[in-house]
Amino acid sequence: MKIFDFHLHPGYDFHKEELAPEVFFGELRAYGITRCAGSATHKADSNQALEAYAEILPRLNREAYEWQERYPDSFTAGIHIHPDFIDLSCKEVEYYAAHGVRLVGELVPYLMGWRNYNDPRLWEILELVQAKDMVLNFHPNKRPEDMEAMIRQFPNLKIVVAHLDGYGLYDFAIGMMQKYENVYFDISAHGAERAGMLQDAVARVGAERILFGTDFPGYSPEPFIQAVISADISDDDKERIFYKNAEQLLGVKMS
Repeated sequence: MKIFDFHLHPGYDFHKEELAPEVFFGELRAYGITRCAGSATHKADSNQALEAYAEILPRLNREAYEWQERYPDSFTAGIHIHPDFIDLSCKEVEYYAAHGVRLVGELVPYLMGWRNYNDPRLWEILELVQAKDMVLNFHPNKRPEDMEAMIRQFPNLKIVVAHLDGYGLYDFAIGMMQKYENVYFDISAHGAERAGMLQDAVARVGAERILFGTDFPGYSPEPFIQAVISADISDDDKERIFYKNAEQLLGVKMS
């Protein structure tokens, strides 16, 4: 069965040395993952002075895009935006949308000096993201009301919230998918670790808006793959989660 990892990070070096691209893709292929998507991130770029992100943000975006250019059949780039840099973020969105990039995120605000999704400055950028028909993937925070305020503001934006059970907000996740048809969740990191959770999610909201993800190389792909394989759901649902939903959202076709 094909596997598309919707949520990982080139350049990730928080827990071990950064993996060279050939090692990065080689490890993924060993698990049967042949296509992936995500934003670049580095430990050295985290929790810096706010003004530093005027340089860090475009550099990370350029890095992810270069991976996509070098490995177009294996990697789909995600770009960062930042509410403290509205003009810069909008320029990045305009540039990369014109170059075929469909994904914004995963956004990781807590690493970049901002935290609030209920922020008109962020919403100004997301108006453009929505207009460009891009997909937003963001890390959840501990304030569900802020996340819902943003989600409610953008009914025509495809929104993928990371980590189905992030911060123990599984019931919130299910509620958002039941309430808003444009909301998806990926199962990376804390998204499939509780027994029966994936089966329950499919029973309550269907498989059409649940995406496979790992947060590799921060996490090994193995438990996430096993969570899907072992779930008491149909083979069609497993295919949707493993790759079909990601293909549809990002407009790519796996070979």
